[in-house]
Amino acid sequence: MHAIKIRLSQEELEQLENLAGAGYSLEQIAMYLDVPKNDFIAEFYDLDSFVNYHYKRGLLMVDAAAGLALAANAAGGNITAHQQLEKIRMAQFVEREKKRIIYGQETP
Repeated sequence: MHAIKIRLSQEELEQLENLAGAGYSLEQIAMYLDVPKNDFIAEFYDLDSFVNYHYKRGLLMVDAAAGLALAANAAGGNITAHQQLEKIRMAQFVEREKKRIIYGQETP
């Protein structure tokens, strides 16, 4: 782990999550937070950093909210929602298997 070059408040970490979930790039988020772009990107590539964690959490939060809404629609009998949910599940399964097979990562 490299030395932390930037410090973000809890509010800024929440903004990072929201911006990541909305699809903004690392460069755009660094500009929004008014932090040095290169330092911010270096923090992101440190897999143990707060920047990396909160960026990925922002993506997950949006995906999870959409997935939960889709699951509720599927449970209510919406066939299209069910088909979309199955497609998402298969993509997630394939991604987990790739990580397990290619990188040797244990996945639940």
